[in-house]
Amino acid sequence: MPQSIIKLKGSTYYINSAVNIGLISDSEGKTIIVDTGLDDDMGRKILKLMGEQNLMPSAIINTHSHADHCGGNNFIAKRTGIPVFASKFERQLIECPIIEPFYLFSANPLKDMKNKFLMAKESTVNHTIEEGENEIQGVKLNIVSLSGHSPGMIGIASEDGVLFAGDAFFSEYILDKHGLPYYTDIKNTLNTLEYLKSLQYDYFVPSHGDVLEDPMPTIEANMKKIYEITDNILNYCSEPRSREEITAYLVERYKVKLNISQYYLTLSTVSAYLSYMTDEQMIKADILHNNVKWIRG
Repeated sequence: MPQSIIKLKGSTYYINSAVNIGLISDSEGKTIIVDTGLDDDMGRKILKLMGEQNLMPSAIINTHSHADHCGGNNFIAKRTGIPVFASKFERQLIECPIIEPFYLFSANPLKDMKNKFLMAKESTVNHTIEEGENEIQGVKLNIVSLSGHSPGMIGIASEDGVLFAGDAFFSEYILDKHGLPYYTDIKNTLNTLEYLKSLQYDYFVPSHGDVLEDPMPTIEANMKKIYEITDNILNYCSEPRSREEITAYLVERYKVKLNISQYYLTLSTVSAYLSYMTDEQMIKADILHNNVKWIRG
């Protein structure tokens, strides 16, 4: 995707990219960067584009710790010396990126999982950011909790009425293309989607997809997808099924293209559904033939 800086409103901009990058400036052009993309190359492009528009980096805020959102931190912070902000939970993973493949694999991860898509370059987070009204480098922001896709994910809202929403929701194109969006907590995801319906902003900027003035249809599509996957798991568990069997079933149903990393991301997503559905008493877990099996309750 070609990158360029696009003005949204007032002093709020974004860079359209595989991961949309937020830019929020003060009156002098000192600019907070919201997320930094996957790697050094994206970090370099961000600084180049900002330089062309006379925007001076003043801080980085990461919506969450996934590598495609913080992979440019290391390059930008070393090049400019600006501070990095993140929520308490996400800070731990940004500073120690081996944690993500470790928890996906539940042990020292396979070498194939130690890649830049699951492990961003390690970067220091200078400040833990809290929910609510904040002033960072002279710029007033509202930080909102958007837990679900990642446990400590946040959204960043500018005074111009623009919300950078991270991966709180995905475009309908992505929902259709990928079939099984990644979540760590289904109940919190649904709560976040309901919460987003109540927010009044002029623009909602998802990390993946087009900027929206009316996010309601997209939010509803995300909720519908979750309910659809829940129903599919429920129907498949008319007989006892293991997590791996459920994963294989959903991979086939949604035509997920697998490599080692994608398999464990998908397995983790299935775990999130199983936890949610067990808590909601839709299914129950039992030990059968020395394996954990789930069956419709």
